Amino acid sequence: MGRLQRIAHRIGHSSVTKYVVTLFFIILIVGFLDDNSFWNRRERKATIEKLQEEIAELKTVYEEDTRKLEALEKYDNVVRLAREMYFMKRPNEDVYIINCDKKSE
Repeated sequence: MGRLQRIAHRIGHSSVTKYVVTLFFIILIVGFLDDNSFWNRRERKATIEKLQEEIAELKTVYEEDTRKLEALEKYDNVVRLAREMYFMKRPNEDVYIINCDKKSE
């Protein structure tokens, strides 16, 4: 305990050391322990960058879907999509589904 008491005594009597210790604790609190600390800001910045990348990806998907929707405004495209995707047919028409998957037995 003698060593710690000597250190505390030196801190207590030296005005420069008081300022250095105070400055150290301020830097510690602001830099690492506060809600707006350096580390929290760095994590938030990384999160913002990830979200901006996700926004860019979603914008491209949105633009592609918008083009597809605009293409569906034409009647011929709706008919083609209904026949290809949902196997719909016109009256008096037969539709045959041919499965080309070769399964090895």
